[in-house]
Amino acid sequence: MNIFELHEKFTKSLFPAYSSEDERFLALALCGEAGELANIIKKRWRDGVDLSEEACDEIADIRVYLELIAKCFNIEGAKLDERVKQKLLKVAEKHKARL
Repeated sequence: MNIFELHEKFTKSLFPAYSSEDERFLALALCGEAGELANIIKKRWRDGVDLSEEACDEIADIRVYLELIAKCFNIEGAKLDERVKQKLLKVAEKHKARL
């Protein structure tokens, strides 16, 4: 079972009005998960507590939603990897960075 099938299976009953193909829902969910990660990082910085496991869980959540959004735009998997590579090359060129 791949990441898309797992997400659909586990969230279908939680979000019956939405799906893993609704880019609007997925974008908002991604923002929510990023906010949770930011809050954990804030607490690590402010309170000096080790929330590494919680941060890793939020990073995984972010990855799931990002992959699902990528699928909405038909760039999942290797296509997304290639798109990231192209983008990094553009950024490197823009900043005249050494590769």
